[in-house]
Amino acid sequence: MNRPLKRSEAAQAPAVHWWRGAMIYQVYVRSFRDTNGDGIGDLAGVLEGLDHIASLGVDGIWLSPFYKSPQKDFGYDISDFRLVDPSAGSMEDFMALLEATHERGLKLLLDFIPCHTSEEHPWFAESRQSRDNPKADWYVWADRQADGMPPNNWLSSFGGPAWEWEPRRSQYYFHPFLKEQPALNLHNEEVLEQVIAEMRYWVDLGVDGFRIDAAQCLSWDEGLRSNPPVGPEGSNALIGGGPTNPFAAQHHQFDRHAHGAQHILTRLRRFADRAGVVLIGEIADMDTARAAGDFSAEGSGLHAVYDFSLINCHPEVDSVTEQLARRERHIGDGWLYNVFTNHDTIRAVSNLTHFAVDARRVQAAKMLLFMQMTLKGGCIIYQGEELGLPHPQLGFEQIVDPWAKAFWPTFEGRDGARTPFPWSSRGPRGGFSRAEPWLAMPEEHLPLALSRQQKDEGSVLSFLRSFAHWRRDSAVLRHGEELMSSAERAPVITWRRRLEGEELQAMVNFSEDEAFMPLGEACELVAAPGCVARRGAHGVSLGPLEFALARPGG
Repeated sequence: MNRPLKRSEAAQAPAVHWWRGAMIYQVYVRSFRDTNGDGIGDLAGVLEGLDHIASLGVDGIWLSPFYKSPQKDFGYDISDFRLVDPSAGSMEDFMALLEATHERGLKLLLDFIPCHTSEEHPWFAESRQSRDNPKADWYVWADRQADGMPPNNWLSSFGGPAWEWEPRRSQYYFHPFLKEQPALNLHNEEVLEQVIAEMRYWVDLGVDGFRIDAAQCLSWDEGLRSNPPVGPEGSNALIGGGPTNPFAAQHHQFDRHAHGAQHILTRLRRFADRAGVVLIGEIADMDTARAAGDFSAEGSGLHAVYDFSLINCHPEVDSVTEQLARRERHIGDGWLYNVFTNHDTIRAVSNLTHFAVDARRVQAAKMLLFMQMTLKGGCIIYQGEELGLPHPQLGFEQIVDPWAKAFWPTFEGRDGARTPFPWSSRGPRGGFSRAEPWLAMPEEHLPLALSRQQKDEGSVLSFLRSFAHWRRDSAVLRHGEELMSSAERAPVITWRRRLEGEELQAMVNFSEDEAFMPLGEACELVAAPGCVARRGAHGVSLGPLEFALARPGG
């Protein structure tokens, strides 16, 4: 006989931090909702959509950058950390959103970019003037080689050398991404303290934490040693930019997560603990599964991290299982969120389950959300994933992403994941804006709009809401340890979660074939939302892309 999950005392204990096992909803502000008719989403639009977010059963919200910016990288190039960009609204809009978020019992996290600024930031404007001004050492500067070439072979992940010549100093400056995003010198204690002061400004206003952008770029090799090439052995790094990006030809040993990173992480953690806020880091451009524990070691690193290992995994049982096992082996006492897509990648249902026919897209989307919510670590749900949106195909004339333009046509860039959120099925703008959006609304997203899924009990939206609210009372799913099983049960991926004598086994049929999972007689299925697997005398039958939870007996 099925019985509900018990609420463990651990779930109610003050010592259990809210971010462990939390569900966080990522808002890409530019594409969420436009209220002033300029075609760009804004903070007031997030406020209008807040009840929708709260209805999902999430614990917090992460906002993409809304700081003052020339928008060369759509907000990730900041010219003032303490001002709201006019395209996003005003400080009054932010404060109203912050207050409303807390009234709904949700945490609010800001996207923070500590590793670089815009070239238009006053700090850089001063630093580039000379080698002896007060901010001369606030960025990463280096002399040219004897032949005039850059100091080493470091490359920008956005294409070309990671060094740009500045004639006023007769030196190069380092930029891991766009040349308009010069790297801050966080080895300089004065710079590190100033970056922390920028974070403290928002903490004093009441925010609950930060998503740390590109945490792998906090440190760089002060000896400026060149990166070694990738040889026949290949690389475990998961590199964006498509197969033709030269960035993938190097082991990024000296320009990513180099010596000195631990000191910076410790300083950030000390600030966060004293301020009572959480830090969740993004890591990429390296073997992130192996390095995740370095970034989130208990008490001395960020509170948690997320990486691209599952996003970039081959969509097959063996590859997904091995990647999950690698994460488990290396994380140690750190904490790793489950992320299947975000504003930088292909949407999950078109990426990880592209093998599924269109008729099974809804079930595929539910299955991926089930995995995110039952694997150890909690999850970050990107806007639109609650609707199971497929990834649209954009033409060159539609793209605005500088990364895509650099590698077109072998890399489609990030715009497909950033198209406007479809609030209504009414075309052509889907309720996002009364003006032409900054990115076009994909026609294939209109039938999947929020207004339609609200009324459909079988929709992806209804599943997420039901399962997320059910999961809230499960301490074992929020905080329990994880034990991955091997891929010998293919096409089933299975893992166990354990906490204080309670155990659950998750099973996912990661295929379009029928699957069978042997189970002992004493093992019973859990009546969780969306779990429709059939229990027989010898085990569980799983239809295509179906999933189940079981409780071992005895």
